[in-house]
Amino acid sequence: MTEVLRRLRMDLPHLAPALWDSLRGPAADDVREALQAAVEPMPLPDELDVFLRAHDGQSSEAGWWPTLDSGPLLSGQQIAEQVPWSRSNGEYSQWSVAWIPVTHEQWYQAVIDAVPERSGTVIDASLPDLPRAIAPSFAHAVDAVVDLGRAELLPTADDDRAKRLEREAFLDDLWQEPWSASSLRQRAEIHPASWPPSWGGPYTI
Repeated sequence: MTEVLRRLRMDLPHLAPALWDSLRGPAADDVREALQAAVEPMPLPDELDVFLRAHDGQSSEAGWWPTLDSGPLLSGQQIAEQVPWSRSNGEYSQWSVAWIPVTHEQWYQAVIDAVPERSGTVIDASLPDLPRAIAPSFAHAVDAVVDLGRAELLPTADDDRAKRLEREAFLDDLWQEPWSASSLRQRAEIHPASWPPSWGGPYTI
């Protein structure tokens, strides 16, 4: 994540100045400590902790983070508030104690799989759809905005379906190697009956 943050500092201000300006400054130590307590018994993923040390999510009026397409990046405090709410109110077959949200807007949300022995895959957990793996890791999801910017594929107000599909194909190609090492298939729906035990599954619906 350290190298990812360096690339953001170097390239994002001129590739996507509005996106760069939307990133907040560092999260306070007490915010990160409260977040660590909120996500227990899961550990706070190192990638997320390092990112929050530099950027406490995005400002409230920011657009969605382009590689996740499920809301702006949350602050440490927002994550700490979202975790217990989701654990208490989420349907057993649509939310796992192993997930830590990183984006959220209305029914849209992306989460990190925080099970220590897994890869930290980012899951689209938007409701009411089945979850889907959408990025090999949080670091990949943050880093790829630079690559999208260089390829002139960052979202714009006049995006059409063709450009969205081109962006998805670009990310699939960019992440081909890390996806090959993952136990989850990119963009494929994950039915509750096939949830790993570490997520609390399997379930039947």
